[in-house]
Amino acid sequence: MESARDKCTREIVEAEDLWLLDNVDTEGYVCWGCGITMHPAAWEKDKKVRAYFKKKRHIQHHHDCDADAETTVIRQGQQKSVRNILESAPGLMPSGLKLIEQRPVVEPDIAGGENNSSSTRSVSSASGEGSSPERQSRRQVNAIRNICRAFIRFPHDRVMSLNVPGISGQVYMTAFKKLRSQIQSYPEPKIFYAPLLWNGFSKNDEKLIIPLSGEWEVDDSGKSKSTRSYQIHIEWIGWSKAKRTVVRKELEAARTEAIEANGKGMKDKAWVFFIGKQDIKNPEIFYVSDYRLICAIVGYITYP
Repeated sequence: MESARDKCTREIVEAEDLWLLDNVDTEGYVCWGCGITMHPAAWEKDKKVRAYFKKKRHIQHHHDCDADAETTVIRQGQQKSVRNILESAPGLMPSGLKLIEQRPVVEPDIAGGENNSSSTRSVSSASGEGSSPERQSRRQVNAIRNICRAFIRFPHDRVMSLNVPGISGQVYMTAFKKLRSQIQSYPEPKIFYAPLLWNGFSKNDEKLIIPLSGEWEVDDSGKSKSTRSYQIHIEWIGWSKAKRTVVRKELEAARTEAIEANGKGMKDKAWVFFIGKQDIKNPEIFYVSDYRLICAIVGYITYP
């Protein structure tokens, strides 16, 4: 699973966010759909794969668990609209973006108790197997990753609403913009995306530079070569080591996943999504200043 609920804060946590933590409580998370214990996996800093949550083999999700049904819903969503399901699924099709610096803290001894707000689900943390939580509607998220996953996974439901402050477009279909190969200016702020190249990144203490696709020409020998290309400049001079790690490891994981997918003959590509400011004088450069406003996801994007 890509996400789980923190037993203490009652918040749904993305697995990639575990890279932000110095210490990970391997017993501190439960399924957001039915409450069984979920254990973090591949979250260690030296792992080259994407972090995720897994359950113990002998424990099964409850039969009506929304989280366990995600795989089926995602598969159906590639073929047709599943809006009726997405409207009551809290994480599959986020309603918007809300950047929150401080996460609310709930004392461990009251987690799952009566003091929880109505916006959280009541899940027992004593045995790791709570009763099925109350269904919720779509929710806002604290980073663009899940929004971008939804854009890829549910092409027939891109007419659903999306509220991202500062972004032009009120639905998924109009909020996203793929960078064209020809270098140009983009006056409207969007969630931009482009294929992530397999070559390496350039980094120093001030910034990380991610090369993207761009303009190509054929030389006299008949070979194609890049003449101008887009670049994302992540200005991380004031970031913590953990925030730098999140971005770097996600990019590396996506690149590895894309190479593996290509080796298996799959159509999936690595895509980088971001919200950034385009340089007025050098339109091939975009600047990103917040680690929550960039992500890398492997998938196959269709346009019904």
